[in-house]
Amino acid sequence: MSVRHVIRAFSALCVALGLAGAASAQVADTDHILVGRIEGVINPVTARYVDRIVSDGEERRVRAVVFVIDTPGGTLEATSRITRRMLNANVPVITYVAPAGARAASAGTFITLAGHVAGMAPSTNIGAAHPVGSGGENIESDLRAKAENDAVAQIRNIATARGRNADWAEDAVRKSVSITADEAVSLKVVDTIATDLADLLRKADGRQVTLSRGPVKLATASAAVEDHPFSPLERFLHLITDPSIAILLFTLGTYGLIFELSNPSLIFPGVVGVIAILLALFAFGTLDANAAGIALLMFAVLLFVAEIWVPSHGILTAGGVAAMVIGAIILFPPGRPTLPGIQLTIPPLTIAAIAGGSALFFVLLARASYGFLRLPTATGSSLLVGSVGVAKSDVDPAGIVHVAGEDWTATSEAGPIRQGEPVSVSKVDGIRLVVTRAGAGAPEREA
Repeated sequence: MSVRHVIRAFSALCVALGLAGAASAQVADTDHILVGRIEGVINPVTARYVDRIVSDGEERRVRAVVFVIDTPGGTLEATSRITRRMLNANVPVITYVAPAGARAASAGTFITLAGHVAGMAPSTNIGAAHPVGSGGENIESDLRAKAENDAVAQIRNIATARGRNADWAEDAVRKSVSITADEAVSLKVVDTIATDLADLLRKADGRQVTLSRGPVKLATASAAVEDHPFSPLERFLHLITDPSIAILLFTLGTYGLIFELSNPSLIFPGVVGVIAILLALFAFGTLDANAAGIALLMFAVLLFVAEIWVPSHGILTAGGVAAMVIGAIILFPPGRPTLPGIQLTIPPLTIAAIAGGSALFFVLLARASYGFLRLPTATGSSLLVGSVGVAKSDVDPAGIVHVAGEDWTATSEAGPIRQGEPVSVSKVDGIRLVVTRAGAGAPEREA
């Protein structure tokens, strides 16, 4: 048998083993259930997380994907992405409001209704899904009607697709009604009450749900459960995707950058500053911040940096503070529709703290710089005073001395100095040094 035949046979064996391993893994995965957790504010990072878990479940063909929900609400856009992903999932999705005391408020109502099977733990509640402004305030005039009607259309479509009470779902949006777990079951808003996840899986077992590929009968009672919480990176990104935290990151990053440019050898403040600014810009982009607001914040950074190099007497600093304050105010326009539980605005107190902190920072920096400027500057020949050298000729009363790596004409201030003796510079008279005999063994300072 030739070497070519051996290589071909070995390659075929590797492929066969790989396919067998993949097939066995796929068979093993069909006995599993993935459990994700939707907790805290619903934002675009949450939507990416839900998409990741559902996609993983589809690829592995698991028996079901369960999302345990406890949320006060979130953005409309992120909520729409999550419900759209659930409605089009090719794997059964079970939503579960838990543990006891949890809630599926506002955005959580939409998400809970989007599950093929929906359950709630005892002492939980669902509802209060009326759209509000970006600062949590009521929306006025035509914008309110538009946001409300759009949310009603979405939630009715979700409820109808899952065979749930669409009229109550509309009331949750229009009238902001909220109900307990017992009421939710009796009104056919959710399917069951379950004391824990194992109880939920037992009660979901045997139910028939409809996927895009057709009806599927759930077999969840004996399946192995895999918990898939937020990864550390997702948890971190979820944390910084908050308007107040993002603007604080941007401000701290600006300070770090200025420290680095003022002291180029430090390195650490510059690295931390750039990372903080990039993370803040990621958060702004994720939250769909106003481009004009971001531009003003970046302009503020440029003005602050220019203050280091240009003596503007505080004008650039004042302009930078003004640009940062205006940018923070318009970063998230008021009246922008969202769901209760999240505020897409920066609180006035945070803006005031940023403005005051920036102004104080640059006042202290300017005072420190002014203090350094007032220090006496030692340059040129004045640096020679106190230097020690050696007489290259007799200095009686004048002669040549070698000081600071150069030969100088010198006069003796206190008696003759012989060639080779150490001398000390007492003062500089034009281009002539005035020297005295230095003590025995005095060090010679030569450049």
